[in-house]
Amino acid sequence: MKKADDLVVHMRRVQAAERDLRDLGVVWQMIESSAAISCPDAVENILPTLVRTRERFDDLQGRLIDRMIEENHAELADDLTAKAQCAIDILVRNLYERTADVGFLATDDVVRDFCSADAGSRAALRTAMVQRLRDYRAKYTVYDDVILLAPSGEVLARLDEQAGLTRCTDALLARALERDGHVEQFRLSDLGGDTPALLYAHRISDARGHPVGVLVLRFRFADEMGRIFRDVDDGRHHLALVLIGDDHRVIVSNDEAHVPVGALMRPVPDDRITLTAFAGREYMTVACPSHGYQGYRGPGWRAQAMVSLLTAFRQHHDDSEVIDNVPLDNPELDTICRDADAINRDLRRVVWNGRLDSGDHVRAGDPRADASRLKAVLSQVSVAGQRTRERVDRATKDLYRTSLSRSRLQSVDLARMAADVMDRNLYERANDCRWWALSPAIQRALAGEPGSACTQALAPVLDHINGLYTVYSRLVVFDAHGVIRGCSRADEASGLVGSPVDPEWLQAVRGLGDPQQYAVSRFEDTALHTQGPTYAYLAAVRSGEPGREALGGIAIVFNARRELHAMLGEIIADRQGFAAFVDDSGLVLASSHPELCTDRTLGFAGERAIVEHGGVHYTCARVRAGGYREFKTTDGHKNQVSAVVGLRLGNTERRHSAMSDLTLRMAPVTRREQSMDVAIFQVGPARYALPAAAVMEAISPRGLVRTPGTHPCAVGLLEVSCHQQPQLVQVQCARRHFGVDYPARATDGVVLVLRSPQAPEQPVLGLRVDDVLAVMSVDRHRLHVAPEGVSSFAPWIGGLLDAQVIDGTRHADVLIQLLDPQAMVAEVMGRTMPAMALA
Repeated sequence: MKKADDLVVHMRRVQAAERDLRDLGVVWQMIESSAAISCPDAVENILPTLVRTRERFDDLQGRLIDRMIEENHAELADDLTAKAQCAIDILVRNLYERTADVGFLATDDVVRDFCSADAGSRAALRTAMVQRLRDYRAKYTVYDDVILLAPSGEVLARLDEQAGLTRCTDALLARALERDGHVEQFRLSDLGGDTPALLYAHRISDARGHPVGVLVLRFRFADEMGRIFRDVDDGRHHLALVLIGDDHRVIVSNDEAHVPVGALMRPVPDDRITLTAFAGREYMTVACPSHGYQGYRGPGWRAQAMVSLLTAFRQHHDDSEVIDNVPLDNPELDTICRDADAINRDLRRVVWNGRLDSGDHVRAGDPRADASRLKAVLSQVSVAGQRTRERVDRATKDLYRTSLSRSRLQSVDLARMAADVMDRNLYERANDCRWWALSPAIQRALAGEPGSACTQALAPVLDHINGLYTVYSRLVVFDAHGVIRGCSRADEASGLVGSPVDPEWLQAVRGLGDPQQYAVSRFEDTALHTQGPTYAYLAAVRSGEPGREALGGIAIVFNARRELHAMLGEIIADRQGFAAFVDDSGLVLASSHPELCTDRTLGFAGERAIVEHGGVHYTCARVRAGGYREFKTTDGHKNQVSAVVGLRLGNTERRHSAMSDLTLRMAPVTRREQSMDVAIFQVGPARYALPAAAVMEAISPRGLVRTPGTHPCAVGLLEVSCHQQPQLVQVQCARRHFGVDYPARATDGVVLVLRSPQAPEQPVLGLRVDDVLAVMSVDRHRLHVAPEGVSSFAPWIGGLLDAQVIDGTRHADVLIQLLDPQAMVAEVMGRTMPAMALA
């Protein structure tokens, strides 16, 4: 796929940038040509730089456009991948629980006894059996039918009262009877009606291991996929989201009018955005297989996210939320910005030197120099440079915002998935405690006397359950007085049996009115769990007799540290950042990187923000865990927890705006004879100026040879051109000279070549400054005398100049320190080269 040909025509901002930058390239060619024709001698020194600048600009333009295309492409790929991967992974996590459910329910004593009974006994037990299956479905609402089959295929009991099937002929029956584990099947079945059904089957064996039946759970597949599709699709695109089978046909679709079920899709590679076609239209597509969960890979389906190429690259992020000065860990963008800064710096130096040069010609009265023409060329260069800087800056900001938007959207997607994963996981916990409370073995143990055979048999039952469901650290059964009758893993905590349960737990269980209700403890430490604060899920255990007398309760203690950390670890994976679950009080339930979870990174206002911590910026997103199905939505359980995800953006940059981006304005000169040209430059946070006549030129520090020197500000020697001959000058660091102790930007550094006071045609000193700003004319009468006492520690300050800085619509008054070049040279040369001092 040729991105430039197939994709860029749909990227409006990229097209606009490409057109504008190409037009600017033509402008630079015109300036070169007009300068070479109108004043060839005057521009002799700057023309090579203009040519190099235009060539570098052409190269930058190509790389910038390519990077904009790639970043837009990557942003869409991230978005589609997040949707597809989230859809398939959440489904597979859900189906993993179904494989556990069918295996556990197939060992239920009531189910085994019913299937083992003779036909006459089963008829008498069928009503109670159906009611038990109905109780099961009331807890595990992901199923729409539960079926018990005889080995012959006869339907012994089922919940779907409308189904008229009496004998199953599906091959699922034989497969389940032959296997020790579960059987998973999605296809048309006489157990599923007119549409393909997702069925989970498991053999039912009696106490001797002989097969007596098959349990089948029919998953509410269409309902579940509708929920997943709604949760995943954030409305940013006109998205088609489908599941694809091995035959490349659509199994389920979020919009059947768009992509119907059964449609044949073209094969596309996994985990890579691809341009493909469907129904005569082109789509950007990503297909993702499941990452799997606990070794379970699911039915082998893939989720595919598709968006029309016509709308794929429309800008959907809100630029008003973007902060322009947050640095990103984006080497390509950094390189482009550095190169753009270097081009702008060279252009400023050309104009700066050109204005110095035009002033030299005027002062010298050189008849060959057409100063007005040179100034006109410099004016064109300055205007074109300003336009170039603004357009490149706009393009790089667009690139920056796209890159930043990618990270911000990714943090939101990850936080949404974390919240969804937690809710779906804890939904299962609420189901488990209520279902196990209906266990006849537990009911018998609590109905009997302490120490009875039924009570003694309780520990093995609980150990068996806990061995299958390892998300719990312990299962505890207590009587109506709150005394623990039995627990799992009792050998790890002697003395628990016979001890009282937490009074708040007992009170909560006593308040439960029916078998559908449950309670959850606060997230806190408990003696039943040694690995920090956790939740305990509670349900009342009632007798099997009419009236359902409360016999006590069951508490299943969730292993929060291990399970919540595992969820967050899978969410954050190898990304640089953190993920956490936090309640509304600010309590951190779990976090992937505790050292990054502070009030600053977790306590931000709103749903997302860019925050700073430890010298690093993070894009953070908070998504409330709003519940799943009836869990936390209609069942009365209130659990105000949010998932927070923060992704690293880049190291904090304290200095954001460059002085060269701001416009300097001086008061106009009223009398020409009072005019003085000054060369203005930047060192650290301040602006300085030298009389233009004292500066020969500004040059790049490339080629600087570092040498040991006696002066603390000396940095080395640099070769400069004097009358077409190379000459070495000593270079001093203005930052050290003026006491600027923090480091310069990587792109800072220009050397001003100062004239010798005794021989103006000779260079005497190089002064390395941060950047050149402007060459301007000032009124000598507006020069302020330096404050009294300054000369004692800064004899090189010759006065102060008033100026105004313009930044968009904002204006600010500033002072520029005018330096005395003779005092500077004398101070430096007097210390380092006494033999040459002012002689």
